[in-house]
Amino acid sequence: MNWDETRDVVVVGSGNGGLTAALCLYEMGVKNVLVIDSADQAGGTSALSGGGVWIPGNLYAEAEGVKDSYEDALAYVLATDPEGVVPREMVEAYLQNAPRMLRFLHDRTHMRYRSLAHYPDYFSDLPGSRTGHRSIEPEPVPVTRLKGRGRHLRDVHPILKILGRVPMTQTEGHVFNVQAPGWQLLAARLFAEYFLDLPQRLSTRVARRATCGKAGVARLLWSMEERDIPLELRTACVDLISENGRIKGLIVEQGGRRRRIECTRGVVLASGGFEHNQRLRETYLPAP
Repeated sequence: MNWDETRDVVVVGSGNGGLTAALCLYEMGVKNVLVIDSADQAGGTSALSGGGVWIPGNLYAEAEGVKDSYEDALAYVLATDPEGVVPREMVEAYLQNAPRMLRFLHDRTHMRYRSLAHYPDYFSDLPGSRTGHRSIEPEPVPVTRLKGRGRHLRDVHPILKILGRVPMTQTEGHVFNVQAPGWQLLAARLFAEYFLDLPQRLSTRVARRATCGKAGVARLLWSMEERDIPLELRTACVDLISENGRIKGLIVEQGGRRRRIECTRGVVLASGGFEHNQRLRETYLPAP
């Protein structure tokens, strides 16, 4: 194979999974990492989303004095899976390592979350469930913390903005939805911050403040910029190159030009699930 370039690892996809993988690789000593994405914006569906992550026993809940237990979390997850579709060892691996992963990111990157006190487990009547503090959302961040990548960051879904313009956190959204005491003052403050930010208003309609999934991706990109981890947009993974059952690299296409990239340590596929594949959706997802 005539390789055009060599990398330790290429990560396909710039959502939470891909960017976290790239940062963790770098922090654990794998420095020559490249992230690619076929879209012209970074963040994928992670940036569009509410950005929530479900992690029992997380450090942010503990900082607020909330007590949880591994045993209750395990009982809850197993109760949601009565047919045993997910192997128990995978459930245990997640519950044991997710808090450690969160601590790793908190200690080494700009990734920060807030504990959601009023976000209950979906199946609240099952054993081990909790009424809050297992779900967390990204801490808001100014997109101007990013250098060149801020303008290429995918915006959050319009439903997560007031009047489609002023972004809000999940906690703020809860206040508005139930019209909790102080919701009018909160709305006034958020609108004032948005419209009085004249430098930002003169250049773009996009708010300086990023929330929800966009904030999560922005914090990961901010951390990547400080480490000079390259991100190539409009770059699609066309095929994987294998030899004797081992992935040796991949073929990418950018602007009609194809490159063969050798990957000495592997390829991380973080380009999403099968939601983009109609055949797989029809085969494996329940019909309406």
